[in-house]
Amino acid sequence: SYDDYGQYDQSYDSTMMDPNIAGDNNKGVRNKNLTLYIRVRSDSGGRAHACDLCGKEFVRRDHAVNHLEAVHFPNTYEYNCTHCGESFNTRNKLYKHTYKNH
Repeated sequence: SYDDYGQYDQSYDSTMMDPNIAGDNNKGVRNKNLTLYIRVRSDSGGRAHACDLCGKEFVRRDHAVNHLEAVHFPNTYEYNCTHCGESFNTRNKLYKHTYKNH
């Protein structure tokens, strides 16, 4: 998390997870839950979206959401391919699979 001066606070326990983040894995719930951990850095002109857990910054919000799902909350959601039924632990992996294989 960030202190009042916009500095990243390394003492934040990144192993803590919101107990409400698991469960329904539709896109709206996923994005709402994961965006709780994204901060828009005011000192960057509003362009940098920072992960509240590790401080990594992204130009695009959706890239920050993908980062959170893959790095900090793996296996929280499950995505199944509608074509072959294969299961994936991130939405981004499902999209890549669908693009390459179907």
